[in-house]
Amino acid sequence: MFALFDSIFGLPGHPLLVHAAVVLVPLAAIGTIVIAFWPAARNRIGWITAALGVVGFFFAFFAKESGEALLETVRVTENVKSHAEMGDQGLIGAFLVGGSACTLMLFDQFVKERAKRDLPELSITRPLRTLIAVFAVVLSIFGTVLVINVGHSGAKATWENKELAPTVIYEGD
Repeated sequence: MFALFDSIFGLPGHPLLVHAAVVLVPLAAIGTIVIAFWPAARNRIGWITAALGVVGFFFAFFAKESGEALLETVRVTENVKSHAEMGDQGLIGAFLVGGSACTLMLFDQFVKERAKRDLPELSITRPLRTLIAVFAVVLSIFGTVLVINVGHSGAKATWENKELAPTVIYEGD
């Protein structure tokens, strides 16, 4: 679909993009768990966490698309086929993490805007904040597990039937 990231600097784009996703998505999930129940952290790193989640989602999307392009150029084994089929799960996982962080912050912004306008706190605000926080934590953990599973299957597909220690050729002076 997007040939933009088929290759980056002459290398397949998929491994480069994947590494960004597998770092940013769990980092955003950790941030989401922290901001869910710690208001001081939410004030300081809440929007940063939401931004990490959104950027992680986009990297997961580009990793999936570049993986589909790479699939046309590699020897397809059962592990590669299995990994390719899991690509959507990684995208869903990244969406859950980014969406959870954004939902937390948008609700927090809503509450703050009401307070700025001297409107009374709604009776449902605190229970709803707790419910959103609990769902955000659960979805962030679940989303991270999905991303990790996809990454693990990719590592398995990459390293199947290969020696773990690569051969290093050094041509000294």
